[in-house]
Amino acid sequence: MLVLANTAFQFTFGLGLTFLGIGVIVNVLIVYIAVQVMGERRQNEENRRHTYEA
Repeated sequence: MLVLANTAFQFTFGLGLTFLGIGVIVNVLIVYIAVQVMGERRQNEENRRHTYEA
């Protein structure tokens, strides 16, 4: 019986780590995309400002 409990724990723990890892990866990608979008927006605003000044 202890062997089955150990196996069940291993599967549960493995799945937990897998989905936790996927969640962390997705959150890192979302933050990366947000930073890229904000940087591009700032560049576009600077380009518009220089275009109108010239």
